[in-house]
Amino acid sequence: MIRTLVHTALNDSAMHEIILNDCEPEIDPPPMPRYRPPSIDTICKQTKFTRKEIQIIYRAFKQGSPNGTIGLEQFQEIYFLLFPAGRNTKYAEYVFRTFDRDEDKIISFEEFVSGLSVISRGTTVEKLNWIFTLYDIDKKGVIGHSELMKISQSMFDLIGRNTGPPVTYQHLLEHASTIVQRMDANKDGLITRQEFMDACTNDESMCRSIESFHTWF
Repeated sequence: MIRTLVHTALNDSAMHEIILNDCEPEIDPPPMPRYRPPSIDTICKQTKFTRKEIQIIYRAFKQGSPNGTIGLEQFQEIYFLLFPAGRNTKYAEYVFRTFDRDEDKIISFEEFVSGLSVISRGTTVEKLNWIFTLYDIDKKGVIGHSELMKISQSMFDLIGRNTGPPVTYQHLLEHASTIVQRMDANKDGLITRQEFMDACTNDESMCRSIESFHTWF
């Protein structure tokens, strides 16, 4: 699934279908401020995409966001196109937060393509750091049972109820407890970034589990 968004963006497809202008036709909306991204050469240096790929992604991005930025609702529309069977979940919001580096509640093209580069072509360390940031909802630098359960629930909601047996609170609790037990080296009930990195890089089965869990962009 980690390739899904790249495939979607590079093929200039799903974003083309997002309807963004909900203004009534008889009202002329005020002009939106336009964000101007850095040069292609600058973005090439910051990401692992080629000039051609960046140009293609940018065209798709502009189709979905003429003013050059994407808000949370627009971001959620992308997920609806990619996962039509899923409910309107919190997962898109959690991913949005990891892309919105300056926390201004919008994603610029530079932020979008930088985040996309990490989850699609980043090193193992880069991807694991991104996953930790995704799970660290309250941004305290540690992951607890509650955050693990929230992310897990949002993922199950994303893929839809008809793809498997229903997920109960007990299932989520057991899943979260298992992860904490395996990663929490000092047994304080919380997972630090270093504990997370160590557990994943030293355990192949854990890496595979994390890989399957974080690739629903």
